[in-house]
Amino acid sequence: MARLRGILFDAGGTLVQVHTDRLADELRARGADPGDLSDAFWRTLVLLDAEFGPAAGEQTDWWSAFLARMAEHSALPVDLVAEAWTAADQRQHLWDDPIPGAHECVTRLRDAGLRVGVVSNSDGRVEGALARANLAELFEVIVDSGVVGVAKPDPAIFAYALDALGLTPAETWYIGDTVTYDAAAADAAGLQSWVIDHRGLHTADHPRRVRTLADFADAAIAAAR
Repeated sequence: MARLRGILFDAGGTLVQVHTDRLADELRARGADPGDLSDAFWRTLVLLDAEFGPAAGEQTDWWSAFLARMAEHSALPVDLVAEAWTAADQRQHLWDDPIPGAHECVTRLRDAGLRVGVVSNSDGRVEGALARANLAELFEVIVDSGVVGVAKPDPAIFAYALDALGLTPAETWYIGDTVTYDAAAADAAGLQSWVIDHRGLHTADHPRRVRTLADFADAAIAAAR
């Protein structure tokens, strides 16, 4: 097995989460009590493996199903959640709230001599979102599916990052928050995949799973020695 030289990260659900405070403000402006939106968000996001995988259809169907579940977990009407989400996201991409430990994790990997990049399914706005989270400057390459025109679980998306970093799949790890999109794509591309389960809500099996970014950094630094 080749020595580990690089780490690629998913963005949403791995390094950043939805800025639920801004979404809550939009709901309050519409006279709704948002409740615990952070809990509702994570309980919905984990369904990317259980309900919203690639077999779910086109993105419009996926997104409608996601919003319906988010509304259910928030005990709010789906039309209201969709309206508030659209308003907040149009003002500024909602996926820009850094997950605790993200900056420290990437900094530790860089300090250990590892090359680092991002490969994300997004809409052309992931680099700006990571910049607002004070993370973009840490990465040597940020690949956004909305820019390159190919999205996970298509393994071809990884070539954009690997080529930019001068890495081979065999010497690169990829960490994301889903098995269906992230791990499946990375494995198909020849990278070693990891799944992060920030809230302990995952039900999909995967042999390499961590609960914190600090734990992942520990594993990667040990493997790179």
